[in-house]
Amino acid sequence: MMSITGKFLLVGILLASVLGGLSTGLATIVTYAPYGVSKTERAEYEKKVSLIKREEALRKEAQSMGLPQAVLPSTRYDFGLVDPHTTASHAFEIWNHGAGPLTIDVAETTCKCTVGSAQKGTLAPGEKTSVTLTWNTGQKSEQYEQAARVITNDPTREVIDLTVSGVVRTELFVPAKGVFHSGDAGEVVESTLLIYSQQHDDIAVVGAESDLVGFDWESNVVPSDSQPSLSEQQPTVINQVKLRCRAQKPGRFQGEVKLHLLVNGESDVIEKSVELTGRVHAPISFHSPMLHSRDGLDLGTLGNDQEHEFHLIVRKHFDEERALSVLDVSPKSLDVSIEPTSRFGDYRLTIRIPKGIPSTIFNLDQKRGYVQIGDPENEDFSNWFPLIGAVVANDE
Repeated sequence: MMSITGKFLLVGILLASVLGGLSTGLATIVTYAPYGVSKTERAEYEKKVSLIKREEALRKEAQSMGLPQAVLPSTRYDFGLVDPHTTASHAFEIWNHGAGPLTIDVAETTCKCTVGSAQKGTLAPGEKTSVTLTWNTGQKSEQYEQAARVITNDPTREVIDLTVSGVVRTELFVPAKGVFHSGDAGEVVESTLLIYSQQHDDIAVVGAESDLVGFDWESNVVPSDSQPSLSEQQPTVINQVKLRCRAQKPGRFQGEVKLHLLVNGESDVIEKSVELTGRVHAPISFHSPMLHSRDGLDLGTLGNDQEHEFHLIVRKHFDEERALSVLDVSPKSLDVSIEPTSRFGDYRLTIRIPKGIPSTIFNLDQKRGYVQIGDPENEDFSNWFPLIGAVVANDE
């Protein structure tokens, strides 16, 4: 007969066996997602990991076969802001971490202004050299990026692209375009331009001219750190120019402004043109939950066995004392009326579809179905909206 101690020992062994089997099974089925990688990025992450592992395997194989191995601390360099007509250079280090001689040849560059040269064409194992890229910025103010291609006999890295980039400081930046804020007809609208330099300390606007109605302007120098939108440009001086004109007819408008500027007090006036656009609100607007901004008032499908009535708010956007009335209606069988409300500038518009009218389809393409409201003395102060839907006889 087995002793009590033996029985407990047997149970312990069985438990350990079962738990061990469970842990082995769990180890084979439980996988962990990489920390910080979302499900949508998982495939791309695993692809990059696979490429890294493959490159590492190739390097180890090359090492074992006595082949060269090209290693670079970096292949890109950003010069940041540089002055015009400046020659900038950067040397990229190349090491041979392999077991065989490494040959290096600068094959081509993206621009004749970029000169790529290697100190040494062949590297013994453990040696290093550098490839220098030299770039002349010229005068044009812009962001640039240039590259040189290096050819090696490393079978895992036969082609290496070296890249330099930066931004040439601008002497004078004037935006080519500007936008007036939207306004009502007759209202003064304004546009603000930021003119700056990354080289000089003084920009003066000495004149501005335009054919825009009621054109006016003013300018003043503001602190170079007062405009967050220009923080990356690191301006040395900013001149804020405010342009004004009087909004005319509803819709979009455009015009040109010619600015006359002096930089650092020099006598030569620089002329720059800025194209300006803006939008004038319609003098009258319509408001209803049933009104779509593009399609108009959706009446749905109505039976002609009863009268139907719809209401909208009409709002005028001007202060002049102008009497609003119904200028036109289609189809003529509709009964449309307008009357002022207790709120200044607001009117109540009522559309009645009489009982028994013939079957009618409101179709904007055929210009059948719309209401026009405005000043009968001046149609520039008017607006309209389409009607969509249909009235049908119940016996159809």
